[in-house]
Amino acid sequence: MAKYRYDLHIHSTLSPCGDDDMTPVNIVATASVLGLDIIAIADHNAIKNVEAAMEVGEVLGVTVVPAFELQTNEDIHLLCLFPDFDRLEAFHKKINFTDLKNREDIFGKQLVVNSDDEVVEVEESMLLACAEISEQEAYALARRYGGVCVPAHIDRDAFGMLSMLGGIPPYYKAVECSCDGGELPQTEGLFVLHDSDAHTLVSIGKGVHFLDLPSPTPQALIDLLVN
Repeated sequence: MAKYRYDLHIHSTLSPCGDDDMTPVNIVATASVLGLDIIAIADHNAIKNVEAAMEVGEVLGVTVVPAFELQTNEDIHLLCLFPDFDRLEAFHKKINFTDLKNREDIFGKQLVVNSDDEVVEVEESMLLACAEISEQEAYALARRYGGVCVPAHIDRDAFGMLSMLGGIPPYYKAVECSCDGGELPQTEGLFVLHDSDAHTLVSIGKGVHFLDLPSPTPQALIDLLVN
């Protein structure tokens, strides 16, 4: 076992609230400079910038875990993590998302960027909306595909599981708290991740947190979070 510095909740420019300079290249390069070993691009309901980040990560020696942040039909945010992109994509395709169109003037741009830092697509669907799946259904589906769902930023009122449900269902073995949030009594017996939820480059790696893992791989991370 070794200690690996992590930040598993970073939004790219595909998230409408992410800065335009939050490209896969810039995110992974910033993580590398900061000494982060394992990160995840966790865009709102979207995965189109994940593969590019994984490609850059292979070059720079940073593990990029296939992930996204799912907004369930209860308005709960779940950090969804998978061992490889194929299983992330298969999970994502099983979920029905809104057919509403994004209002860029209100919510912001939703840019898909490749590993050469080129904008290749503008996502037209409104990503800041509930998917047609419950948190319980999402957890079960993620496990079917070898991944895991972790309740995101439970220490916040907005989109946090504690504020929406009043507690953490027993099938969750791990939760996420903000880097600037304190420990909560509801997290007793649970593994607690501390992530930045970064929307800007300067927020990546906020706080210094480490995971004890046999290796900095997505599978090792998932094994930790489900056991």
